[in-house]
Amino acid sequence: MKQEHAGAKLLFFVAALALSACSDQRQEPSPKAAEIEEVTNVDDAKSHFLKGIDWSERSGARATLYYDLLKRNDSLGERSSSAMYHPSEYEWFAFIDYEPGAYFKHPTAFAVLTYEEPKIKVYRRSHLPLLNEESIWSSASELLRDENVFYDKSWTQRTPFRDTESILAHKAEHWPPRMSSDRCPNEQRAYAVLIHNLTDLSRSPESIDNLDAMAAALTANGYYVQEFIHDPATGEKRAYLDLAAPKGAGIYQLINFINIHQDFNDCCEEVLVYITGETSLEKSDYREEVSFDIPFAYAGREQNRKPALKFYPEDFAVIFDELKTCHLNFIVDTNNAEGFAADLLRIPNTESVLTACALNEYTYSSAVETLGGGSFEDAFGIAQGEKGSEFTSSVVKALFENAAERKDGDPPEAAAILVKSAFESVKLFDLSYHGGKTNPKLQGRTLNSRCPCGIDHQLTRY
Repeated sequence: MKQEHAGAKLLFFVAALALSACSDQRQEPSPKAAEIEEVTNVDDAKSHFLKGIDWSERSGARATLYYDLLKRNDSLGERSSSAMYHPSEYEWFAFIDYEPGAYFKHPTAFAVLTYEEPKIKVYRRSHLPLLNEESIWSSASELLRDENVFYDKSWTQRTPFRDTESILAHKAEHWPPRMSSDRCPNEQRAYAVLIHNLTDLSRSPESIDNLDAMAAALTANGYYVQEFIHDPATGEKRAYLDLAAPKGAGIYQLINFINIHQDFNDCCEEVLVYITGETSLEKSDYREEVSFDIPFAYAGREQNRKPALKFYPEDFAVIFDELKTCHLNFIVDTNNAEGFAADLLRIPNTESVLTACALNEYTYSSAVETLGGGSFEDAFGIAQGEKGSEFTSSVVKALFENAAERKDGDPPEAAAILVKSAFESVKLFDLSYHGGKTNPKLQGRTLNSRCPCGIDHQLTRY
């Protein structure tokens, strides 16, 4: 009996030990969920952009980070385009400018970086960005002053391209132009016509500054700056013509100006035309052709071509050719500005054409203050009152200096002489020219004029 009880106790102990062993088995801990990588601050965002973008695709870039996150369903777009980007989650945004300081259409890119599990996408663009229809940076000047720049290999970091010798060697072509006589028996009057094509001029502060400064400088030189109707409903006038006005209203106003200056007694009028705005450049057969962008289809004065959203230099030439003045001069501050010159110089009474840059070049904001990373300072900068573009601000500087020498009762200076002094000023003070980004050019007339008071019939060259 004792043995049976001991055996039972032993059996119970073994069973209990076995049961205990089964219930005490150790379990492997379940794997933790992988942590989601997040880009939580500005410095992290800059680091991701620096490492994740191929900067070798295009040289000369300058990249600026927007200080805040884009939110779901924000609209990221640009001026003059209906293309929109809508984030699906929180994202960082960087603006890449391949021509820093340019303020008309030029190569840019939008780069976005997702906040969680960071991925980068890059979209090619051509203007400063708009966030929910509002400018992130209102101007090239504001963009250049932003402290969130995290990559800069742009032209402003290079030392000046031009030296004194090359600047002095840069001369006007065919100068003096083949001019008509200054000893005109008729009254000599002076007019200025300022033209732009920007559908929303308020989004281009540089252009506003350019137009206002040119109007003031030419007025100071005794020129009457022609006013044009800006708002038909109120009759409001402005000192510049909007060629992009709906239904071709700007073109009709320009033609009306021409119509009141078609008398042969107007042959001695000094006329200076200033053109600024957006252009496009496209290949046509064997050559590149520039056009002035307009928001409506135009088929030319004679309706002799397929309508397109373009106003060509030859369209300017056809209209201005009807003027009777022997002293017609042009200043063009646009991208691809030299593309206007050939057609404008074909007008028999054009004396000179001054252009800001060559084909495939851009015009730059006066906000560009230094070259060589700050080692070379602009001799005529914002501190001295510079506004608008580097080119036009240099032109205006020369015009005001000429005006300061005028005396009460002095007749207006000849437009060709003003343009020549403007060209010399551009060579001295246009930082984009010094940086090797632009090639401004002044060209004089080589054709005979039709001036009834002129001397071209004598086949005499100056």
